[in-house]
Amino acid sequence: MRRDSADCLSERHLLLFGSIIHWFARYERLMLEIAASVAGSDYAAMLLLTRGLDFEGKRQSLLDLLRHREIPLDHYDRIYGFLGVPQALMQLRNDIAHSTWISVPYSGWIQPEWVLRPPPRVKPRRTDPGASADKFVETEEDKIGYSIGDLEEAAANLAANHANFADYLREIRLIPAAAEPSA
Repeated sequence: MRRDSADCLSERHLLLFGSIIHWFARYERLMLEIAASVAGSDYAAMLLLTRGLDFEGKRQSLLDLLRHREIPLDHYDRIYGFLGVPQALMQLRNDIAHSTWISVPYSGWIQPEWVLRPPPRVKPRRTDPGASADKFVETEEDKIGYSIGDLEEAAANLAANHANFADYLREIRLIPAAAEPSA
């Protein structure tokens, strides 16, 4: 019998899921505060303009705006780097928001249910090294799983990076000193 989300997710899993989602929301707020500052607008206006965009849309819009306004390249590079941390965790964030979860054979690990039952059009494929370039063979799906430690590390990385990012933005005066307290 398969164990589904109701059986395999502990209160700790749910707490960490909520923490990770909340950190993404805080990054979105910070991105909109930067955009408002650079555009000479206010946060509410940026919120209204971008409310239909997902995280990646807001991230890309901010980066495009920063290029348009020609902020110093070193500032752009640092902001891009800070936004790389949540970007690297987007798959986990999307799985938390859009997937049910199941336990995996590894003790204490969970994974999004789609990993075990991907639709046929999503199955990974590779070229058989011994065959012609147009012949494909299917491979075993990558194992995707998270332990409590993995989720704790993701939440801690998001929190620490957010604090450093906000401090940097205050230092270069892209957000006011009191706008976003360090976590």
